[in-house]
Amino acid sequence: MNIHSYALPSETSSRFKAGSIGEKNQQKVLEAAVKVFSRKGFSGARIDEIAKEAGMSKTNMLYYFKTKKELYHVVIVRVLRRWLGTLGNLQSSDQPIDVITKYISKKMQMSQQYPEASRLIAMEIMAGAPVIGEFFQTELHAWVKEKGQVFLKWQNEGLMAPIEPAHVFFMIWALTQTYADFESQIAAVIKPNDYDSEIYPPATRFAIEVLVRGFDLKPRL
Repeated sequence: MNIHSYALPSETSSRFKAGSIGEKNQQKVLEAAVKVFSRKGFSGARIDEIAKEAGMSKTNMLYYFKTKKELYHVVIVRVLRRWLGTLGNLQSSDQPIDVITKYISKKMQMSQQYPEASRLIAMEIMAGAPVIGEFFQTELHAWVKEKGQVFLKWQNEGLMAPIEPAHVFFMIWALTQTYADFESQIAAVIKPNDYDSEIYPPATRFAIEVLVRGFDLKPRL
């Protein structure tokens, strides 16, 4: 699991220079935290477990993140902002089919490359989002509303089915993240020799076909 490319929230982004020992150690802690939190959740994870996973002492690890809650919050916000960024700078003049197809493909790639991060988000949501509920109510809410305005314009042009934009996102997120969150179930039913190469390519094609048809996306002529 490598989340090096995830942007840190602003309150921690300027502490270390890129490429410095501090920045590299911070990344080790974040990568270790994703693994431990995704297995045990926020309440079950212990700071000393994360430090051990990161290959450093508890005292050294706490230099980078003062509390478990701070670390957990940073990890999840990084993941969510990375996911949101995959849609790009959406414009009403864009081709709806191309935008949705590309977005589904990228979300499936994220599930394949970062399954532990996906499972961590699922655990937080199922627990009622006790730590990052404010992020959902503010930043995520604003993002869905902004991007949803483009969907509404497409719908007014007859290029997309009249579906509430938030539900469009829920359907895409649910379908694409299933292949990470429920990997054990899918693997048990299909029994692939190699999950990544045998499951994700056809699943991506099927997801695109189902959602493009379901959203009734039409090409802009």
